[in-house]
This record gives sequence, structure tokens and C-alpha cells, in this order.
Amino acid sequence: FHRDCPSGLLTQKKFVEMYNQAYPDGDATQYAKRIFLTFDKNNSGTIDFNEFLLAIDLMEKGDLDEKLRYAFQ
Repeated sequence: FHRDCPSGLLTQKKFVEMYNQAYPDGDATQYAKRIFLTFDKNNSGTIDFNEFLLAIDLMEKGDLDEKLRYAFQ
């Protein structure tokens, strides 16, 4: 996350790019819209690292260790 978002903030466009890298057969555009509607409470167009982890938690199955391993791959 830090390498891809050195400011500590993730844009919707970057979220889609990162998701599509992890899941090349999918299209994350609609999913990203939902994530940003849910987590971008101040309508800044970005989410921070904590909000990103919450989004990962919502979209990934598995226990906490598996989700953190995925998030930091």
C-alpha cells in the first residue's frame, strides 16, 4: 500500500488498478464505487489505509491472518 500510495491515500482509480492486478479476470469498477460510497465519508475521492483494510475485510473470505497476508502481499 505504501509503495503504491505513498501519500497514504488510495484513489478509486488506483483501487481498481490494484484489484484488477490481483483478480485479472474481474472488473472492480462497480465494486470500487460501492467501497468508496461506504468508506469515503468526507467525499475526498480517497480512502486511507485503515479504510482500505476494512474494504479488504469485506471482500475477502478467510480468517484475520489470511486477510492480512493478502493485504500485505
